[in-house]
Amino acid sequence: MISARFSAFKNAPEKIFSEGYTKLTRYFSEFGFDLKASDPHLFFILSGGSELFAIEQMSEGNFYLLLASGENNSWAAATEIKAWMDEHRIDGMLFDLENYNDLAKIKNIFTLIEALAGLQGKSIGLIGEPSEWLVASDVDLKALKARFGLSIQKIKWTDVPDYKIFEPDLRFADKYPFHNKQSVGDASKVKQALQFIIHKNKFDAITVECFSLVQEKGVTACLALSDFNDQGTAAGCEGDLTSISGMMFLKAVTGIIPWMANLVKISNDRVRFAHCTAPVNLLEQYRVDTHFETGKGTAVAGKFSGEIITLFRWNRILTRAFVAKGKITEKIQSPDQACRTMIEACFDPEKTSHLKNNPLGNHHLILPGDHTAQIQLACRLKGILAE
Repeated sequence: MISARFSAFKNAPEKIFSEGYTKLTRYFSEFGFDLKASDPHLFFILSGGSELFAIEQMSEGNFYLLLASGENNSWAAATEIKAWMDEHRIDGMLFDLENYNDLAKIKNIFTLIEALAGLQGKSIGLIGEPSEWLVASDVDLKALKARFGLSIQKIKWTDVPDYKIFEPDLRFADKYPFHNKQSVGDASKVKQALQFIIHKNKFDAITVECFSLVQEKGVTACLALSDFNDQGTAAGCEGDLTSISGMMFLKAVTGIIPWMANLVKISNDRVRFAHCTAPVNLLEQYRVDTHFETGKGTAVAGKFSGEIITLFRWNRILTRAFVAKGKITEKIQSPDQACRTMIEACFDPEKTSHLKNNPLGNHHLILPGDHTAQIQLACRLKGILAE
C-alpha cells in the first residue's frame, strides 16, 4: 500500500480531487493507495496554490515523491515545493505524470516501498551473543526498529535442543557429499535444532554465535547456515546483527540472500573475501570441507558464480552504507590461507580506498550481478547515505 496525499489550493472543488484520483489509479493500477496516511510517500500536486499544504505534511529525515502534471499550474507549485525541500535538506524526487520514463521510475520506487514495508514486524533470532570481536557490528536496536520495523530476540544456547536428539537428514548426505558422513549428519542435526528454534519463536531470520558451538560441542553451524540461506531463510554467523539485518534488507530489495564474507586483504583496486557459509545457490560448484579456523565440522568450499558482484555493508546505526560494483578476478582455492570459499575482486580505486580508509566493519555482503542502483535507491528511501 502506497501512502499518498493530494495537494490543491484551499477550498479547491471536489472535481480536481476526483480527477486526480482517476489519473493516479489509471497510471498506477497495479498499486493500492492509502489517501489518509499522516506521513505520505507521495504528494500528487494537483494545482498551484498548494505549496503550504504539502510542506506542512513533511518532516526532516523522510523521503518524498512529488508528482506533477501539465494542468492547473501543477508544475509551478511542485517546483516551489521541491526548492523548499532542498533548502531544508528534505530528500525527494520530482516526477512528470506525462513522462513514460518517469512513470517507470515511480513504479520501481513503489515496488521498493512495498518490499521494504514487508520487513515491518519481522523478527531476527540471535542465538547466543554477538562474537566479542565484532566491536563495530552490534546494530542499534532502536534504529533497526524505527527504520525497518525489525526486532531482535535473544535465545540462550541452553534453550536450543541438543543437536544429538535429532535424526540425520538424508537430504544433506545427497546434497553435501563428504568423506566424513558423520560430520555431514551432525550438520543436518544442527540445522534441525536451529529450525526448531525458528519455528518455536516464529523467527524470520537468525544469526548464530557459532564458535561456542564448536568449542563446546565439536560441531559447526557453517553448513546448516549455508543451507538455510540456500533454502530462503537468511542466516548469519558470529552473532553479527549488522550483517543479518543487512541480509534481510538485501533479500527484500533484490530477492537474493547474499553471501556474508570476511575482508581478507585490500590492495590497490583488489579486495579478497572469504567465509565458510556461502549459500550453494550462489556457487557454480562446491564441495564440503572442514571449518577453516578449527579444522572441525563442515563448511562450504565453492566457486562464486559469475563475474560481476555487488558489495554492501551498512554501519551499526543505519545511517551510512557502502555499495560497490566489482568484477571477480580470481576464484581462489587455497585451503591454508583463509575461509573455505574465497574470491578476489576488482573495484574502482576510489571504492577500495574508501573501503580501506573509512571501513564500516569487517563482514560485507556479496550478491551476484550489479544491483548497485537499486540498493542505493532503497537506502535513499530510508534516509541512509549510500557511499
